[in-house]
Amino acid sequence: MGLCLSQTGIRVTGAKRNETLDGLRGCLAALVLVHHALLTQGIETLVVPARLAVWTFFIMSACVLTPGWDGRYGRFLLRRIVRLWPTFALCLAMAYALSGLPPSPWNFVWVPPPYEGDPASWSLTIEMAAMFIMPLFVLVARGGAARLVIALLGTFVVQMLVSSYAAFAYFFFLGAFLSRFTIRWAPLESRLPQWLGRISYSLYICHQPILVFSGLPLWVSMPLALVAAELLTRTVEAWSIQASRKVGRFKFKGSVGKGALAGSAALQTS
Repeated sequence: MGLCLSQTGIRVTGAKRNETLDGLRGCLAALVLVHHALLTQGIETLVVPARLAVWTFFIMSACVLTPGWDGRYGRFLLRRIVRLWPTFALCLAMAYALSGLPPSPWNFVWVPPPYEGDPASWSLTIEMAAMFIMPLFVLVARGGAARLVIALLGTFVVQMLVSSYAAFAYFFFLGAFLSRFTIRWAPLESRLPQWLGRISYSLYICHQPILVFSGLPLWVSMPLALVAAELLTRTVEAWSIQASRKVGRFKFKGSVGKGALAGSAALQTS
């Protein structure tokens, strides 16, 4: 039952998945679900915990993806798009259909704001934007604490001079640095957190339109969101995971290097 923390170092190819992070991701997704359910009743009790949950998703994303980095930048970006976009696009289309709001084509290619039909999906724009500077996260992860400090200071400068959106890079840099450690906690590796972790991406993307626009009472819409997430995980998301793995195995003409980008652990989002 105790908490175990060990230093593992950075490896070039994918590592065995950390089920503690899976369980944590699932519990945080459930927290966001409950937060948005309470908001429909005008209750803002979980605003701060939900915000911390989203920030933790960003940290875990970099923490999980960094060990699998093998330097194939273009293929890495393609894999992330194939992994994330199908479920994202389908849930966004569902949100517009349920809400009756006119769809914004730009939202489907991760250009903000706003995501009126599915507000929670704004974080996927941050996630994909961060993937374009993944080599910087890896550089920090493979160095000492001094690199992390320099990266955080650089992020502050960019945030002040260029865009406030740069502030989210703090979480990705921190997650990349933390990827050298392995944290295990048995309660998060039990059945319920693991199930929530398995459906966490689909749950995070699909739940808000169901809660807000379905017109159903919470005692129906909350279980319905869980069922929808399970179905999406088994169908669209399962396909996207397999497709992203095929992209990783595909040998482009003139390519060098061996192995896929990462194992299934590196296919999970925030």
